[in-house]
Amino acid sequence: ECVRVGCEEDDVGEQRRDLEAGLQALVASGAAPVGPDGKLLGNCACLIKPGKLLISRSGRSPTDAINYSRDFPVCVAFDKDRWQVEFRAESDASRPSSDTPLHWFSLVEAPRAFGWPRGATFVLHGHTFATSEEAALLGVPISEEETLFSTKEDVQALSDLLRLHPYPQHKAFIRKGHGFLILSETMQEAIDTLNGLLERKALKGARGA
Repeated sequence: ECVRVGCEEDDVGEQRRDLEAGLQALVASGAAPVGPDGKLLGNCACLIKPGKLLISRSGRSPTDAINYSRDFPVCVAFDKDRWQVEFRAESDASRPSSDTPLHWFSLVEAPRAFGWPRGATFVLHGHTFATSEEAALLGVPISEEETLFSTKEDVQALSDLLRLHPYPQHKAFIRKGHGFLILSETMQEAIDTLNGLLERKALKGARGA
């Protein structure tokens, strides 16, 4: 459930541009395919303050023009018991991505829970890499369980993955059956990591052909 609690008052123009670059990279690379409903199967988020995420909105089409005031709501709280996100945006239509629980855990909770020396600032997520075969090909850690998307079980599987493979020693992860998550300090670093994975897959695929 998503509950709007007002409009965002912080100056997040630079971070919105970063997320725009992330969405464009997902679309241009094909790392976020289009679902049966015509919506983009990918999103991104940025930690703008402790306990505060800027995130791409739910229900985007790959052909939608970017609208800064509409496309990047700010999540200010996540209640794990009620599975409820509180967000700030200009309207109720600017609902944050359904993957918000995953991104909240990755950027807000994991560094504290696992004692990471530093946490990530950005997360880039798409549905391109989701299998054990792809994980082995790319040398990326993968969770063992397949779950429904954006559920408590999904977040628990991600938690287990991040606990065993901490950031920043690891920056790319695969949720089996769901997709990849890239954690990074900057969006450009996340995009570079994504491009590196795509190049590695293409190169190893060509050698195996």
